[in-house]
This record gives sequence, structure tokens and C-alpha cells, in this order.
Amino acid sequence: MAKAHCFIILLLCISKSLILCDVLCEQGFCATYVNDPGCSSTAQECSINNATHHGLTLPSPTICNCCDYCLPTFNEGAHCSLGGPGTGTTIGRCGDGLTCIAEADGNFCRRMNTTCHRDQDDYDARHLAGETGELEERPSCDGKGKYDVFSCVPTQTCFCQSEDGERIFGEAVYLGVETKRNMHCRCSRLHEKIKKNLSPGVPYPVVGPRCTPDGNFHPIQCIDRKCYCVDTVSGEIVQSTTFVNLDETPLTELDCYDADLDLYPEQSRGDPPYNLTTPCIEGIQDQIDLIQQSEEEGYNVDFFSTVQGCLPDGTPTRIVTSRNRTKICVDERGEQIGNYQADPNTPEYNNIDCKCARTSHIMSTSSEKPICCSNGNFRKIQCRRGMCRCVDSDGRQTEMEQSDVTKLSCYTADWRTC
Repeated sequence: MAKAHCFIILLLCISKSLILCDVLCEQGFCATYVNDPGCSSTAQECSINNATHHGLTLPSPTICNCCDYCLPTFNEGAHCSLGGPGTGTTIGRCGDGLTCIAEADGNFCRRMNTTCHRDQDDYDARHLAGETGELEERPSCDGKGKYDVFSCVPTQTCFCQSEDGERIFGEAVYLGVETKRNMHCRCSRLHEKIKKNLSPGVPYPVVGPRCTPDGNFHPIQCIDRKCYCVDTVSGEIVQSTTFVNLDETPLTELDCYDADLDLYPEQSRGDPPYNLTTPCIEGIQDQIDLIQQSEEEGYNVDFFSTVQGCLPDGTPTRIVTSRNRTKICVDERGEQIGNYQADPNTPEYNNIDCKCARTSHIMSTSSEKPICCSNGNFRKIQCRRGMCRCVDSDGRQTEMEQSDVTKLSCYTADWRTC
């Protein structure tokens, strides 16, 4: 029986080289057009481009887009247009984080009322009152008022988050500006959208592009047995890339191959065929094949047909259940992290998330790792250099630190043992 391929493979293949600007316009047309009839003067905002005057430079809606066009972006309090009969129009739009609001005396750009912006306001009010902590960071929002792609815990790690501020796959050691500059989380966010929008409607786990542990796109992506290089930020195919066929050539022949990102380098050694896979992915395929074979043979396998997917980097989920039903925190190779686990019929079993265990594992070389509960969750009180602070389930500080732990709002008599 031929092996059935039941994974849905999603490929983002956006290549600028496919966009030919001279399909509708002959070469040299724009050079003539610019002289006669000529281009109109653009709005000054794009040329000024400072704190008060700024805009977006776009192709002009003229023939062949020969000219430039400046779309001004308005600051908070500026007049704007909502459109519609009799309302008037403005040539421009409200800037990032702003929206056009109808008020008694006109329409004005006002700050968006979003959860992220409200969290910023709460932080600002507490900071003004001197109630924020030393390791507490102001929430960062994007231009749509949604949460930015990652959140950081100074001295620990940064982790990817969804637009709604929920922690998702992707974490890296906090190295200040360097981490924030290199952590884009687009691959992780794509997987989150796949999970929410597609996974509930398909019988087996949906496989998307491979990610790196920090939530960026893995530099090597494969379709079946053909692999190629992509941009780690956007996931777009690198224009100069060459394709390799794993039936003949190992991944190591690709210019973008990075040994530090290859958990299983032995798959590129010896004689062909070669592979880019993981035990987790292979295990899932084996389960799917078994389920499908059983269905074809007439067995009812509904009870056993739940297949748990791998993480976006192809590694197993960080919480596994042992044969005696104990939940265990594991690393990228499926090996237990420390002694972090939870037994059935205990409170620790029901709320285990292993977030602290994973962070501690990533910070393995640090001398200031967080303190975890026995089940791998963050202890609600963390102490550092004589000061203690309350933290949430992601390890983020929530209020001002205290030298006297009993003054913390999260203090309980058993705080040391979770």
C-alpha cells in the first residue's frame, strides 16, 4: 500500500522576482512621461519626515506608476476623514496606533482603545506613581494597537506573543538590544494563525514552515524532498538560492546551512538519501499511517485517533505524559528537564505549563536562573540580589519589588514551596 501523505503543507512563496514592472509598460515610457506631462509635486510630509510631518511614499496612481506619491500620516488630534456623503475628505490617514473618531466638532485622529494600549496606560499611571518594578517593561504595541511580536523579561528571556498578548512558541535569552533587533517571531505567529484558523477543521496536525527556537523562519525550508534557502525574517525564498534534492544531495550543500540549528546533523552524512526531519515528525506520521490503515481495514479507531502535533521547530511539545500518567517537562530532544513533573490527582498536575522549566533550560549557562515550582511553573515570587518581586505565569514582574517579602501582594506563607 502506498504511503499516504496526510499533512497539509503550507508554503509562503513570495518572490519579488516574479513581479515584472514592464509587463504593461514598454521600457523607457516612464522616462518620457516624467518629462511630458511631468509628475505633480508630492506632499511635503514625506520629504520632511520628522516627528510632526511624516508620510508613506507610494507608487503614484498615474499611468505605469511612473511618479511618486506621498500619503501623509496624521498625528493625534489632527483632522481626518471617515468618508461618506457630506463629510469631506482628507488626503492622508491617521498614523500608527491612531484611528479616526467622529466628535461633536468634527473628525479627529485619536489613540486606539485596545487592550494593549490600556495596558500601556496602566503601566504609565503606575510608573508615574513610582509603583513599577525594576525588571518590569512597558507593554509594546504595534501600529494597529495590537501587542508587539515579543515580550521580554530583563535578565531572563524574550518570548514571542500573539496579537492578543498570549505567549506562543519562540524564546531566546535576553541580550538587550541585540535580542530585540533579531527576534521577529513571524514564523511563530504564522503557526499560531494556522492553529486557530485551520487546525480545528482537519483530522491531523497541520504542518507549516519550519521555525527556529526564537520564532523566526528556519533558513532552510523543504517541500517533499526538495529544499531551499529563505529569508529568516519574511520566509521569502532567497533569489540567489539553489535547490537541493535530498535523494541526491545533503542540506550541508546549501549556502544557508547552519550547523548550530541542525539538531540531527547525522541525517546529512554518509550516502544518500538524506533527510530533514525529527523523531517527533516521524512519530506523528507513523501514528497517522497506523490510524489510516486501521480505518481501511474496518476498525473503529475514534478513541485512538487523537494525534498531538510537534512544535513549530519540529521538536516535541514541552509537556509529555509518561506511562504512569505523570506529566513531565522535557527539552527539545524529549528528555526530562531537571526533576520537573506533576503526579495525577494533584493541583500541580492540573495547572502545569513548564514555562519556568523551559526558561531555566534556555538559561543553562546563567548564574541567575529563575526559581521554578516542582511542576516547572514560575514560582509566584522571584528574588534577586536581596529584592523580591511578584511575577505572572510568564515570569514577568507585576509590581514594585520589596526587600521584605511579606509586603508583596502575592505573598503567602507557603510561597517558597509554591
